[in-house]
Amino acid sequence: MSLSSWASLAKIYGRHLNEEARGQGPELRKARSVFIPENLESKVPNIRVRVQKSLRNVYIAGTDLKRKFHINNDIQTFKGRKAIKFRCENLKERASFKKPVLLASLGSSTGLISLAKEKFKGLLHVVTSRKNDSCDVIHETNLETYISSLLAREMNAKWPIEALKAQAIAARSYALHKMQSGQVKREAGHETYYHIESSEKHQVSGNFFDANLNTELAALKTTGMVLTNETGQIAPIFFHAKCGGKTLRPEQVWQNSLKSYKAVKCPFCKDHGTQGFDNNLTLARWNKFLKWAARKGHLPKTVLVHKNKESLRFVPDKKFSRKVRFYLGDHMYSFKKALLRRYFGRFIVPSNNFRITLEQAGPRQVKIRLKGDGLGHGVGMCQLGALDLADKGWDYKKILSYYFPNHRLKKIY
Repeated sequence: MSLSSWASLAKIYGRHLNEEARGQGPELRKARSVFIPENLESKVPNIRVRVQKSLRNVYIAGTDLKRKFHINNDIQTFKGRKAIKFRCENLKERASFKKPVLLASLGSSTGLISLAKEKFKGLLHVVTSRKNDSCDVIHETNLETYISSLLAREMNAKWPIEALKAQAIAARSYALHKMQSGQVKREAGHETYYHIESSEKHQVSGNFFDANLNTELAALKTTGMVLTNETGQIAPIFFHAKCGGKTLRPEQVWQNSLKSYKAVKCPFCKDHGTQGFDNNLTLARWNKFLKWAARKGHLPKTVLVHKNKESLRFVPDKKFSRKVRFYLGDHMYSFKKALLRRYFGRFIVPSNNFRITLEQAGPRQVKIRLKGDGLGHGVGMCQLGALDLADKGWDYKKILSYYFPNHRLKKIY
């Protein structure tokens, strides 16, 4: 169904700009009351996940759909199978919003609802994007349902149950920390309508078809279990695919320091996944990186003066050293290795465990060589390491205590 009422609703949008400026967080709670009776609420919280962003058109379908437009409080139920199309490509021409606005919420009496080719359990919310030129879609569901489908994307649904349990607790802890801290909303500076996004930036969630018996059991057997820090607070628990031999502390990769984290040796992932990487950078690309790093304040501006006049030399490097140290003539500079991964991306710099050297590529050419192991940022639990430990007979408690020795398990519901 096409939203032919967009043009007429635009006038209503204009009248509601003041309401939008005050924030429409309560609208999501009202939306849930339309679909979910209060007597069916449980102790398990609902999580809101941005599953798609910047869509020009949104296609949502289901059986016995119930749809609510929030601007004019219009609620409608459609009998049988129904498909609804939201046209979002020309939003700027119809209305101008300074912040994202909740447009519509949809649910089904069957509990399942489709977004394009994916099927979700729960509700779907359609929200204007930050640039007001498209729409984002937010999936709202029970936290344990979210965890079960996530396990198939963040790990592998066929992996040993103890590895999946460890992942379930790590992902639940991360999600609840985002929910309780309101970090996404705080960083955006306005109402975002979601707690977390489905991406490598946060964690990758799945859909209804991703869950299987293994993932359901892993979520069920660890329901409500999280990792807490030394003060008993739910901790931001990080994980990655493969550490390459040693995990890292948050401050070695990002700006934030978390005292509860400890770097641990991990020989367990060695024989799993990709077996290292060996990539090169040209001197031209290196100089572009230096220019970017200086502009962002990661290196002093003097590096721009020296980079074209002085010869480049790297201080002898080790795979597990955390900084790159180099000379331009007699001038020494340094930066975190994670900065290279941030700039060049995960395909050129798959992990933060690597050696960097300057090598001769020809009579008059040099290349900068990055040779290392691992996949991902390297902080927290190594997923392929957890797989190996589970294969060796370790249970989820022992796996988590190895990667997070200063954290404690706690059941909060």
